[in-house]
Amino acid sequence: MSLQISDGKGRGYRAEVNAENKLQTVSISKTNDFHINDVHGKYWSCPFGPQDPTGANDYVFYIKNTGDKDLGITDIRVSCTGAASQIQINSVTGTAASGSTVTPVNRNLGSSQVISGTVEEGTDITGLTNAGTLFYMELAAVATLYHLKTTSNIIIPKGSAVGILVVTATSVVTGVISVIELE
Repeated sequence: MSLQISDGKGRGYRAEVNAENKLQTVSISKTNDFHINDVHGKYWSCPFGPQDPTGANDYVFYIKNTGDKDLGITDIRVSCTGAASQIQINSVTGTAASGSTVTPVNRNLGSSQVISGTVEEGTDITGLTNAGTLFYMELAAVATLYHLKTTSNIIIPKGSAVGILVVTATSVVTGVISVIELE
């Protein structure tokens, strides 16, 4: 008795086995980020700026997860004008004040999903305490786009927040943060 693997749809297709007794297959793989965006529509761009900090070490961007599922920051793109600077991506606590609401843009143009979080930008978002620096980005030259991509993501659980702090007060910063709702 021989065992045959059929297509399951009644079209008569059967799986092929090669001379080494290996099943012949063709597969298409896609990243988890693409899958979440394509199937669930839960991937957003959060643009901010241009923000001209009122002083040194001011927060110009803030995101807090208010939903039940983790959010992930997959990458950060940022540039500056005026003067070269350094930014810090920090885990923050406290209640953000004096920021303006950012409306995240869904990367799946056919999706009406909205982010479960608070996203703000401003020249000096106050009320935040640095709970730990996650990344530094050196913006060594003005009018240059810098890109931080982390395959591990910055995972933001419910109730947690991340802020972007600009070290140099004379640096006007513009950027976009990529945020995904993790499964």
